[in-house]
Amino acid sequence: MENTFTPIEFQKARDFSNKMNATFEFLKQNFKPFFKSLLYIAGPPMLVGSVLAGSLYSGYFGFIGNMSRNQGNPDVITDYLGSPMLWVEITLAVLLMFLSGVMIVAVVYNYMLEYDARKSNDIDVNTIWERVRNSLPMYFGTIFLYWILLIAAYLLVILVIIGAAAISPWLAFLGGVAVFIGFMYAIISLSLLFIIRAYEKIGFFEAMSRCFTLIRDKWWSTFGLLVILSLVQSTLSSLFLIPWYINFFVSMMHSIDRNPFQEPSFTQELINNIFMTLYFIVSFLLYSLPLVALAFQYFNLVELKEAKGLLSRINTIGQPAANNKTDEQY
Repeated sequence: MENTFTPIEFQKARDFSNKMNATFEFLKQNFKPFFKSLLYIAGPPMLVGSVLAGSLYSGYFGFIGNMSRNQGNPDVITDYLGSPMLWVEITLAVLLMFLSGVMIVAVVYNYMLEYDARKSNDIDVNTIWERVRNSLPMYFGTIFLYWILLIAAYLLVILVIIGAAAISPWLAFLGGVAVFIGFMYAIISLSLLFIIRAYEKIGFFEAMSRCFTLIRDKWWSTFGLLVILSLVQSTLSSLFLIPWYINFFVSMMHSIDRNPFQEPSFTQELINNIFMTLYFIVSFLLYSLPLVALAFQYFNLVELKEAKGLLSRINTIGQPAANNKTDEQY
């Protein structure tokens, strides 16, 4: 059955609830092609990184169990921290998780750009991959410069607080509070950095300035949107930890020597690794929730301050409306 497809208008002012509704409507409307693109493009590094992270997590609990059974024997700590394989796993997990994060941001915003250009959800993975491949240098460059600035700011702040502490402990405390507030303001403001660079095709420092310009007087609404969607993301992903906790408590209850840190069997450890891996994968996929919401916040702020959508609609008055149809609406 053929259904009329009504694309979501991006350039539109929305209140808080409408931004939430637009986020979930977009994900509902594009569920299959959107998450298929995420799985196909960001999935491989995400899967390997999640397996390594799950293994590290289980290995840590194994280490705690060994410490308990050996009454805090320092050799256990030495063997655990001195294992070259542990540090190889940590390094690979961090690198792959970082790559997965960048790929997810790239897929989400390139998909939204393609959706806006086509006014359709009939989008294939190859099209998104071409967009992602061409824009990856921009995303990696943005991340790199962002972290360089954060590190530089952090070092500067440490020097200022140390200097203030030499004068007065209260001055150092007040300085620390002021720095925390400043960092929170900057981080929330710069949450629009990726969508601005993706949509407006401007440089890093120009995009930073644009972030602070757009978010002025709208910081709290952006903060609230991020907090709520992040809570939804963490709550949904935490559901996949329930089987892990069940398996963990079952293994404790069936401990023969009444030691709560009895070494798990191969089957228990396998189950733990599987569910921990699923948890990390789902967490990464659901990271798209706040990213999509931030995009709608960006378009909302642009419309409120610059009315680009209104001007575009005025320019199209008298032109025939496009009749977008698709064979299937997800």
